Amino acid sequence: MPFICPQLKTIYKPVTSFLLSSVLFFSTPLAHGFEWPFGADSEVQKKLSSHDLTSTTRYFARGPTFIPGQKWNEAEFIKSLAQQNYRLRDPGQNLMAGDAKKVTPTECQGYTQLATLTAAHSCWAWQTRAEENYLIVISPESLIESAWMGSPFKSFWKASLDPILVAQYRGQEPVMQNELKISDFPVNCLNAVMAIEDNEFLDHGGVSYSGLARAFVKNVMKMRAAQGGSTITQQLVKNYFLTPEKTMKRKIKELFLASKLESEWTKDQILETYLNIIYMGQAGAFQVRGFGAAANVYFNKPVQNLDLHECALLAAIINNSVQNNPWKKAEKAKSRRNLVLTKMKELNLISPIEFESATKALLPPVHTLQAVETAPYFFDGVRKQMRALNIEIEGASIQTSLDLTAQARAQKALLAHISDLEKKRKNIQSNKDKGIRLEGLVVSSENSTGLINVFVGGQSYQQTQFNRALDGHRQIGSLIKPFVYLTAISYGFDGKTVDPLTTINDEKFIWKYDRKAWSPSNYEKKYNGEIPLYYALKESLNSPTAQIAQKVGLDKIIETVNQIGFTSPMAQTPSTSLGATEHYPTEVLEAYRTLANFGAYQP
Repeated sequence: MPFICPQLKTIYKPVTSFLLSSVLFFSTPLAHGFEWPFGADSEVQKKLSSHDLTSTTRYFARGPTFIPGQKWNEAEFIKSLAQQNYRLRDPGQNLMAGDAKKVTPTECQGYTQLATLTAAHSCWAWQTRAEENYLIVISPESLIESAWMGSPFKSFWKASLDPILVAQYRGQEPVMQNELKISDFPVNCLNAVMAIEDNEFLDHGGVSYSGLARAFVKNVMKMRAAQGGSTITQQLVKNYFLTPEKTMKRKIKELFLASKLESEWTKDQILETYLNIIYMGQAGAFQVRGFGAAANVYFNKPVQNLDLHECALLAAIINNSVQNNPWKKAEKAKSRRNLVLTKMKELNLISPIEFESATKALLPPVHTLQAVETAPYFFDGVRKQMRALNIEIEGASIQTSLDLTAQARAQKALLAHISDLEKKRKNIQSNKDKGIRLEGLVVSSENSTGLINVFVGGQSYQQTQFNRALDGHRQIGSLIKPFVYLTAISYGFDGKTVDPLTTINDEKFIWKYDRKAWSPSNYEKKYNGEIPLYYALKESLNSPTAQIAQKVGLDKIIETVNQIGFTSPMAQTPSTSLGATEHYPTEVLEAYRTLANFGAYQP
């Protein structure tokens, strides 16, 4: 029996793969005029021809909005402009799309014709990328005094910056991805990626035979698969045309398609697409794809504003987004970043002085990303509504009413409340230790428009995709009580009209029905005697509420709630008066919004 060295056995497959691939591609004509050898693949051909590997459904949140009466914070406003890559202009200069400027009181007065403006007032004007013109007037007390829109300006109820791209979806998979042109990426970012990933990118035709040879020699010397020979073009092919299986057939497909891609696309198109789609880690439920999104996630700024050391760090993350994560594996991230800088210096892409400065730069501090754990619940609701309206979803750009700041605050509040309950209640903590988590939800909408701006369907979409804000159908308990009192005020009882000062006796009470007896108790088993209705509602007392329901009639209560937003069926049993029926959160939201709007119902 022949002896086989275990180490050689370990590298047999990768070495054989490199040898066979090299032989195949040195001995056959490559992409030019060469037919696809593995059967027709219309999807691959379609992607190649379209030059579009990044097609996604794009979701936008509402941009920062400024309303008269709101407190003004100029530093935060300028920060918002920077995050959206607005260009600051000088007073007197004309505004173009994506420009903003602070306006002098004299110029502001010319725009608005306001006679009340003083030297202590300040004004800001900007033009969105949709070419909408806005202006806001700020009082000496740092309050937004008025908002203006149009050309010429006319008084308006609000002023807004551009919608914010929050996420893209490929099918049901949430991703963060800002699609940019090759000209948007700093030269240092382009050079950093080529230096570490494929320094022959501009010279080869999709496959680097010298790279394959170097990898082969290194693998033989190390007696293991220590190095691959993939070019940037091959990585693009591997990620977007092929499955992750590690077989000889797939490797040959990869090499063939890399050459074919180079024959149909320019180098700029290949590198641009690669920088837009390469996997750069995870942010909550979202995959971070491409340098544009990664710049926002890791540095909280547009990719156009990245410095050399930041470009090098992003290039380092490509190799292994987990091991080179600057927030979790700082030393490894810095080591890989400095390796990228070393490669750039060796290739004369940066000077020794630039190298020294960049290697000493600090890694980015950890910062909280807004609503990444819970925003996907909102988009679930968007998709459901679009399907109900028979609107095409795939590939669409969808502007939503999501308020990122409010969503983030709601997410933080929910998590803090759940954490507080876990600390205070042993049974909840015990369940958590067993892997049973307490859950919750938050929904809210604007009274003025009816648009939902917050939709938190659970603690983390990554942990559970069940959307409680959308699909939770639970008993609503005391949330029903205001509508019991509303019905009483609307119809009266005991033959007389009723108002909040009408009194009722808070006492032990028995409701007999269908040969049964039902006796609700107050939460603390205490009764207060004769009290006004407003007090009974304020204290959420069960006995007075049930008495009112009996006097008014359950049929009238059900009729009332159906008129103002409730849609789930409600049984005419006494416990309905205390919220024993099940409803969706959006039903309750609509009903309470009707109260807030003095009876005006809007879905």
